[in-house]
Amino acid sequence: MPDTALVLESTITCPNCGHRATETMPTDACQYFYDCKTCGALLKPKSGDCCVFCSYGSVPCPPIQAGGGTPTCCAGDAAAVEIRPGVQRPDWSVVTSAAARDALLARDRSRPGPVAAWSTGLPQPQDGVLRATIALFARFGRPPGWAEIAAETNLSERAVEAILCELEGYDLLAVDKNRRSISYAYPFTARPSPHRVKVHGHRLHALCAIDALGVGAMCDTDVMIESSCQLCGTAISIETARQGATLRNVQPGDAVVWYDLAYDCCAATSCCPSIAFFCSDRHLDEWRNAQPKQPAGRRLELAAALEIGRALFAPILKLPLEDRHSALTKA
Repeated sequence: MPDTALVLESTITCPNCGHRATETMPTDACQYFYDCKTCGALLKPKSGDCCVFCSYGSVPCPPIQAGGGTPTCCAGDAAAVEIRPGVQRPDWSVVTSAAARDALLARDRSRPGPVAAWSTGLPQPQDGVLRATIALFARFGRPPGWAEIAAETNLSERAVEAILCELEGYDLLAVDKNRRSISYAYPFTARPSPHRVKVHGHRLHALCAIDALGVGAMCDTDVMIESSCQLCGTAISIETARQGATLRNVQPGDAVVWYDLAYDCCAATSCCPSIAFFCSDRHLDEWRNAQPKQPAGRRLELAAALEIGRALFAPILKLPLEDRHSALTKA
């Protein structure tokens, strides 16, 4: 259907208070959230719908009008992948700010294809090996060896090595086959980085600022992050509270994050080096202006950056729903 035939206005009816508002819909993406102008309720799509207009509007969104959805129709069920039963990534329930929502949806649009990190759910035992690798990384304060992963997953070392190589193809980790070791497994890296996270008594390096901010929620504990301004090197320290869910202390108080979207097959070598902390907006602007090519990304307050870190990394070590129910029953 040509663009001239599309209806671009839709009247949303809030299911909470009944307020009706006519809005202009975006033509190149789906709108996942909508704030009711009367009661303030945060509307999300119903299960199976791609956006709030398809769930609560008088007219479905342009991508659906144009023919059942397009690759840009990236909200709703397509915006989150069930990585194991009852566990979705990103976890949209922790995302409350417009800046974090926009950045996550922009991230989805910049990472096409099935090889993008976490774009598909993993079968067992691949999922088990990945979870074990990251959990052991945090527990030991170093990359786990083949034998340690094998012991944790009840697999042979040969099977573990084969699965790790498969996971590398999905940009979930990287292995050094000569040394039989893990080079990195998001969010952790074996190599020194500007972002150090104190977790479980260990100081680990994170691949980027968002990875560092997500460690606390992933490990269900509070963390201390030590980093520096990407431009001037000023020390930046961040403490979390409520098991990584909120910020307790930030120094300097004006620190911000640049969320780079330049993904090219491997996040660790494309966008991660530029997903960084800055001591101020002025230094972020100076850094951006000094780049040979204007970088694509989003400027984020630390609270919004923390929401993204939680949404992306809290699900990684979360047990399947049935296992959580079993644990509660035994308790």
